[in-house]
Amino acid sequence: MNRIYFLLLGLLAAGAVLAQPANDDCGSAIRLPMTLSYCSGPEAFTTVDATPSLQPEGYPICIDERDQIKDVWFSFVAQRNSVAIQVIGNESGNRRGSLTAPQFALFEGDCSNPNGVACRSTFVAGNNTPNSGSLIYNQLQRGATYYILVGARADRSGTFELCTEQFDAPPSPSGDCETAVVLCDTSSFAVDFLQGRGNRNDDLLSGNVACQGPPGESNSAWYKWTCDQPGTLTFDITPLGSAFNEDIDFVLYELTDGLENCGRREVLRQMFSGENGGDPNSSIPCFGPTGLGNRESDVTENCGCSPGDNNYVRFIDMEAGKSYALVIMNFTGSGDGFEIDFGGTGTFLGPEPNLTYSTTEACVGEAVTFLDRSTSVDGIESWDWDFGPTATPRFASGAGPHDIIFSEAGSPAVTLAITSSRNCIEYLTMSEVEVVCCEDQFSGQAAISNVTCAGAMDGAIDFTGSSSVPGATLAYAWSTGATTPSISNLDVGEYSVTLTDGSGCEAVYTYLVEGSAAFVFDTLITRPDCAGGTNGALEFTILSGGAAPYEYSFNGGPFSSDNRISNLAVSTVAVRARDAEGCEVAQDIFVDELQLELLAGASTFSEPICNGEASGRITIELANGRAPFRYDFGDGFQPQNERGGFAAGSYPVSAVDQDGCTADFEITLTEPPVLTADLQVDSISCFGEADGAILAFAEGGRPGYTYAWQDGVQGNFREQTDAGTYTLELTDSVGCTITESVTLTNPEEIVATIIDRENLNCFGDSTGTFTLTAAGGTPEYTFSADGTDYQSDPQLTDLLAGSYTLYVRDRNGCQDSLAGALTQPEEFIVQAGPGARLFLGEDTTLRVTSNYFPVTYSWGPDSVQCLTPDCSRVRVMPLRSEDIFVTGVNETGCVDTAFVAFTIIEDLRSFLPNAISPNGDGNNDNFTIFGNRAMANVEQLRIYNRWGGLVYEAPEPFPANESSLGWDGTINGEPVNSGIYVYYIEVSYINGRREGYRGDVAVIR
Repeated sequence: MNRIYFLLLGLLAAGAVLAQPANDDCGSAIRLPMTLSYCSGPEAFTTVDATPSLQPEGYPICIDERDQIKDVWFSFVAQRNSVAIQVIGNESGNRRGSLTAPQFALFEGDCSNPNGVACRSTFVAGNNTPNSGSLIYNQLQRGATYYILVGARADRSGTFELCTEQFDAPPSPSGDCETAVVLCDTSSFAVDFLQGRGNRNDDLLSGNVACQGPPGESNSAWYKWTCDQPGTLTFDITPLGSAFNEDIDFVLYELTDGLENCGRREVLRQMFSGENGGDPNSSIPCFGPTGLGNRESDVTENCGCSPGDNNYVRFIDMEAGKSYALVIMNFTGSGDGFEIDFGGTGTFLGPEPNLTYSTTEACVGEAVTFLDRSTSVDGIESWDWDFGPTATPRFASGAGPHDIIFSEAGSPAVTLAITSSRNCIEYLTMSEVEVVCCEDQFSGQAAISNVTCAGAMDGAIDFTGSSSVPGATLAYAWSTGATTPSISNLDVGEYSVTLTDGSGCEAVYTYLVEGSAAFVFDTLITRPDCAGGTNGALEFTILSGGAAPYEYSFNGGPFSSDNRISNLAVSTVAVRARDAEGCEVAQDIFVDELQLELLAGASTFSEPICNGEASGRITIELANGRAPFRYDFGDGFQPQNERGGFAAGSYPVSAVDQDGCTADFEITLTEPPVLTADLQVDSISCFGEADGAILAFAEGGRPGYTYAWQDGVQGNFREQTDAGTYTLELTDSVGCTITESVTLTNPEEIVATIIDRENLNCFGDSTGTFTLTAAGGTPEYTFSADGTDYQSDPQLTDLLAGSYTLYVRDRNGCQDSLAGALTQPEEFIVQAGPGARLFLGEDTTLRVTSNYFPVTYSWGPDSVQCLTPDCSRVRVMPLRSEDIFVTGVNETGCVDTAFVAFTIIEDLRSFLPNAISPNGDGNNDNFTIFGNRAMANVEQLRIYNRWGGLVYEAPEPFPANESSLGWDGTINGEPVNSGIYVYYIEVSYINGRREGYRGDVAVIR
């Protein structure tokens, strides 16, 4: 089965789990993806630090050590009628985690009252404890949620892999061909157990298989089918047993007389490979998954596990209308079942599900009619419909028609499952009906109560909504935030409500609450005279709002159209006004006596000239009252209305007219900002330089500044300055002045020093170094041996012998230099003498000398032979014209190489006798070749008689120039007759060259 592997983010591997797992109880179960085939991957989940989640009586009967179990939970939604569940931990040969002795269970219902429907526990027996297991449950209800609990025996915990496979289980397998389960499509399925061989012992027809005896049927399951569309067929059979040596065998047949006749079967493929005796590792390729593969060439694998066996044989090409049978057997005898996945391009004959629908687009709450249009060669026994969780009704049976109402917008998935008379189940799922929101889905009406009087906040909307979706629950969302059907305590304005029914659709209704506008009024006060006058008046006028005409009441008097009251002394007047609808507004208005007031727009003061001075003035100009006036600036009343000598601050001033009307004023004087000078300095770069600069920034006072330096320089910027103190006098436009000073200092003089040097070890090398240090200036420093290339490392390296000017430069570019020198030793020289001319095979000696002692010598090429312990004298025998070289290394590691050129003369002279007398006297008994020292071996020697027949051939190469070797004048140990014989001889020389020679030789007896 083609499983989908998911990486579950947020789950920790075993080594990293430090806290209780998130899925420690049913309510927090991890929901598995909505896929038929799922595997988490190795070590994806853990039970480390988990706790028992149920009371002991709540666990299924097969779960042991219930008070110690550490369990975790998972959930999935059933999409088929069967599920296969595998938990794999620290299984030998198939390690997927650290968990040992797992036990697990399947529950239906909900977490408040889970009901165990299947479970699997392991049998603990010493070191033979299984560390994985599987279970199959064949009674799932499609659409229901199920829960998986995973734990282990006793208090074990660890990581594990979880796999689930949902499928529609065919009928329970049969152990006989005649009653085999008929497959109608290539859907995957699983079988929990394989036991027995049925009611009869079917002949496997496998007499041609190489086993210790004819293979027999055992622990078998038979399946049959008829090909619909021709094409290839492959399949993978995966054992459900967790042991690494699970051995599944199978035989595939063609039923030549049709599906119902198993009597005539033709073997197409056979799989009997398995365990060898002896070394168990040699059997590993023949355990585990098996089947038909696309890349295989063999059609049979025999018993045992031969080299090249891999548990797979070649696929078959199915033909339309032909029938086939497959028997699957668990040779291991464990009883564990298998999963099977089919592949290839061919198909099995079975029912074809199809359906129709009355419309492709329907409103929420509108009925859609569905009708079956499936076909099947063997008749359809039942129809099972699932219209999804938003449908009413959700489930139905029979061919239809079925009228379905959907309660949510979207494209609901509608599934039809048909079951044929051969118990074949086929599914069709479609999502081609679009459920949409329509205008008439909702209706809404409202009774509106308007606001009675402006500001009364007594408006209300009584809303009634409805939906065409049966059983819908309505929800209300008002623009005010209210969620009830009706709202109250409203002001005049527009209000909207959004009506929803859980379908994903909504309708918005907007209503206007009306009412009188708020009153807008104006007040005109005439103040009474000072000192108890009663000639004041108040006029109160409603300009707009409410409903005209308006009436007024003053100080509790009767309402009338008169909006004015006169003859008022200083007092508070209670005013009430009402409109034609009886809506009122009330105001308490204070009428005060006449107060002297400042003339609007007239300036009351002038600032001090400079910040901090007492040169400000206050001037009082009155807008009302009767002259003459008197003014008190803090020292008694007087007729003058202005006074000088004020610093910034607040001052009380009083005034009185001829009638005794008074006023008290608080006059606040401001002043110009403080005059400041900010002197910014660009420091002197290097000791003794005059490249400093000063820039003055003025603020405050009265703009229009003058900059005068104590040494006579004018302006706010000065440059090319040396060390010293500089004073600025800053004057603003009204003559206010300040002075500021700044001091420029010389940086410390930079001084460079050589703290280490390394002279050259060898003549001409560039291995000298200086190490410098610096003080003063502005760190950080850089260093150079030539004044051009600077580096941050104070060690200057790779220098030749000689005199140097060395440099140190600081961050500002200031530098210092000093002299330094590096020395070198006498040149190391190696001499090996002049070249020479030699004949090939000739050797000579060479002697090397040097002006140093001791010296270690090495020669090349490798054929050089040392004649003295220090290799100062060597023997050489060059095989070709080349340079012999010697490299000397003295005590300080200095190296020199000398070359000696050799010219090699190839003198390849040879001698071949023209007769031999093989009589055993030791003279001229054998035929061979002779030459000088350049000749090495005879590579080939062949002797032919005068008719061209091969008389002798040397069995292997042999040395030349050896009279005892070669042809001894015999054939297979018997002497040849005297006569003339033809030879071919090929020789090799010490330089690798080969030469061949042909000729005659006489044998003389």
